[in-house]
Amino acid sequence: MKGLITFAALAGVITAAPWQLVNKRELGDHEWTRSKRDGCPGYLTPGQFEFPHYITQVSKANPDKAYGPQYNGVFTPNDVASIFSFDVPASRADANCTLEFLFPKQSQLKTSSYTYSGPGSFFFKGYNPGSCPGPQTTWNNQPQPGPFPDFPPIHMEPGFAYTIDVGPCFVGAGTCVAGMTYTNDTHFEFFQDYDECPIGIYTSYSYGLPCPPPYCPA
Repeated sequence: MKGLITFAALAGVITAAPWQLVNKRELGDHEWTRSKRDGCPGYLTPGQFEFPHYITQVSKANPDKAYGPQYNGVFTPNDVASIFSFDVPASRADANCTLEFLFPKQSQLKTSSYTYSGPGSFFFKGYNPGSCPGPQTTWNNQPQPGPFPDFPPIHMEPGFAYTIDVGPCFVGAGTCVAGMTYTNDTHFEFFQDYDECPIGIYTSYSYGLPCPPPYCPA
């Protein structure tokens, strides 16, 4: 397996090697009937996903500014990046974690909104499991970097759900997994929300999927 975001941004701390984009799912192209009916890129199964426990921003231009806890993802070219952190319960050690960015069209959102302009290139940087952002986090005081280099960019645009990676959860189970998402060409701000048609980055759980080496026997 190559590669768990930004959208994640969390890809590097959960998988064995730098990820590749696993799946780009177009509007309506989803296994759930209601998604096919209303065109929402994806839904979240109650009790089987994690909302980000902590969201904050850092600024390359203001490297000592601490933004504290936020509700929005914010990105500006070569400056403001967003850090997302998830708590993965120890009880999920036997699950598979899927990192997804759900990106509906504005017309599908009732309790959220976003602004988006630019080519849509996004990069992901993973931190070490257990190295969590907090009120003191700044560009100059980020969580400890993960074992992999920053990942290649992916293109994201409204109307799709992006499955960044699927991998075993036990690497980060019982602690937090976090990462930074940034861009070199796009202005993007969104309110993370799972009501109605969800928008934002999530970790979801599943069971019984193949577990790739080196985590499980070949």
